[in-house]
Amino acid sequence: MKMLKRLLIFILVIVIVIVGGLFFFVKSIAVEVTDSDLPQDVYTENGDLLVVAQNDLLELFLADEADRYTIFEEFLNLVILDSIQTNINTAYDPLGTLDTNEANYIVYETNYYIDYVYAELNDTNQMVVCVSFGSDRILTMHSAIYLTFDIDIQIEPLNVSVVLTLVEYRIADQNLSFKILDYIFTKLDKASIEDSITYGVLDLDLYTFTVSMLD
Repeated sequence: MKMLKRLLIFILVIVIVIVGGLFFFVKSIAVEVTDSDLPQDVYTENGDLLVVAQNDLLELFLADEADRYTIFEEFLNLVILDSIQTNINTAYDPLGTLDTNEANYIVYETNYYIDYVYAELNDTNQMVVCVSFGSDRILTMHSAIYLTFDIDIQIEPLNVSVVLTLVEYRIADQNLSFKILDYIFTKLDKASIEDSITYGVLDLDLYTFTVSMLD
């Protein structure tokens, strides 16, 4: 009887440690992302998103260097939204009037959801792509992955090209190793992910995204 009691106490302690550790982890990566963080002009655009995006590329010709980064930020957000609505969830419209899972979430599954993906410039003119995700099953949590890219804009007489190169990524404030990302992509269909982007070339071997006016 004493052995059984000790075993039950031991199991209880293990459960408490695991639950406590999980709660601490969830709290340590907690990030709140809302509709207000989205690029409002992009998400309320009524025209063809890719046509507007292509016009942004043309604007890079005449823009000064400082404005080019802001123009490309809008371009990238247009491509992200178009790719989501074309190849992942045609009903996705988080700023619209419909209050449904299909409208509010890019992906909504039993154990997790992805609600936002958007890009914004940081203070050093790097592009940061935010992937907001969470779960409302067992433990409620919400966090975000931030992928930081260097930007190389090339203006030529007959072409504009831009290359984004991933230099770091993190969950909330926790920086992660590229070895983890490499391993994750060995388990996924990289070609399918690359093909889901409606404009430009995504390369998940080099972690680059390349766009050209001639595409």
